[in-house]
Amino acid sequence: MITRRDLHPSTEAGMTLTEVLVAVFIMALAAGMVTMTMRPKADPLAEAATRLEHDVTSALDLALVTGVPQGLSITEDGYQRLSWQNQVWTPAPGRAVTFAHNVSFDTPRTSSQAVSDTVTIVPNVILDTTGTAQGEPLTLIRDRQTITLTIAPNGQVAWEAPDA
Repeated sequence: MITRRDLHPSTEAGMTLTEVLVAVFIMALAAGMVTMTMRPKADPLAEAATRLEHDVTSALDLALVTGVPQGLSITEDGYQRLSWQNQVWTPAPGRAVTFAHNVSFDTPRTSSQAVSDTVTIVPNVILDTTGTAQGEPLTLIRDRQTITLTIAPNGQVAWEAPDA
């Protein structure tokens, strides 16, 4: 029978300093790769402005391609794309865009007017078939932050964020 006394004591009991440093380096490298691949927290106000900019550009392109004027009807918490059909502005297919995370336009804008017994929808931004745009600057707000989007006559959207 083998007793404890008969076992030879090990001269290599543990890790060397070099092995420990290599293990720590590998863990730090892995942590750095994970950190670099994480998305930064998105700004809801900038996301809303980017979406509005993209939708204005898309509506202008659609007006140029189809020959049908397009418009955007602005509400306090979002907007709806409109099409000029049969001498009337009608909501375009698709859902209205509603902003999330307490993002809204600076003031409630009236997107419809009562004319006798019917309601006439009037867009706040008009994009026609010649590639021109009409509309006042749009200001998005969230808490105390604001972003102002100006739509140039050629349809280009420019941002102005004084609080950034």
